[in-house]
Amino acid sequence: MFISGFLVFPRSSQNGVSKTQSAGNQRHKSSLVGTSETTRATTENHPPFCEWLAGILDGDGTMKVSKQGYTTLEITMGLEDLPLLRYIQHMLGGSMKMRSGAKATRYRLQHQLGMKQLMNCINGHVRHSARLLQLHRVCQVHDIPVILPKPLDAQSNWFAGFFDADGTICIAMKHQLPQLSIRVTNKHLQDVESYKVVFGGNIYFDSSQNGYYQWSVQSRKDVIMMLDYFKSSTFRSHKSRRFFLIEEYYSLYDLKAFQPDSIHHKAWLAFLDKWNKLMI
Repeated sequence: MFISGFLVFPRSSQNGVSKTQSAGNQRHKSSLVGTSETTRATTENHPPFCEWLAGILDGDGTMKVSKQGYTTLEITMGLEDLPLLRYIQHMLGGSMKMRSGAKATRYRLQHQLGMKQLMNCINGHVRHSARLLQLHRVCQVHDIPVILPKPLDAQSNWFAGFFDADGTICIAMKHQLPQLSIRVTNKHLQDVESYKVVFGGNIYFDSSQNGYYQWSVQSRKDVIMMLDYFKSSTFRSHKSRRFFLIEEYYSLYDLKAFQPDSIHHKAWLAFLDKWNKLMI
């Protein structure tokens, strides 16, 4: 349901955390950290949007608490992903502003009722190292116990959101052969390890740009596994549209259409034209 442009989710008693506290544990409840087991009934009632949104926030978002105690959410993405940010604005309310000279758009939510509803939405799904700390601070302001994230699996929509923020699909020539790869990068190793655990592939360290970790799958088997995940989860970034061309890529690859003397080479060039236009 929507009230004044904000999502309203079903509520349960204290998000599944018991109100009973022992005499020696009379802390403010916002300092409590619940477990996924004690709150599972609440988090599973949320739509997949919440888990996808948590992935977006883990990659490109930030949550802040001002000196006056007001909380805000900000997500900054390139201009090409304006439709994605408009979708979030449609779901949560908030405002958007073009970043001058940066070719980027900043989405901001600062309505305090909206922020409280946002916390109830993403709580239990946020898992990025820095974002968990931000979540705890914001939840403390809104008197909401923090829920620790439960393990991810191949049906988790978080992967789609984090890919929309920090992922890419590319084709590079290697030994005169095209190589398709799906990649996700982040400064912290633990924030890309879940992809390797669930989808296979490898993690590499790149020392450029002050260092970052990159998860990558290149084998057809692993790429197809990601393609199957794509068909069951909703991606919304402009780069995710390349998933629709993966099957065509392998069909042309098997025909060796990438070779200049192939009778299918014109089809390969037309494919590359479509592929490159999806990143504009």
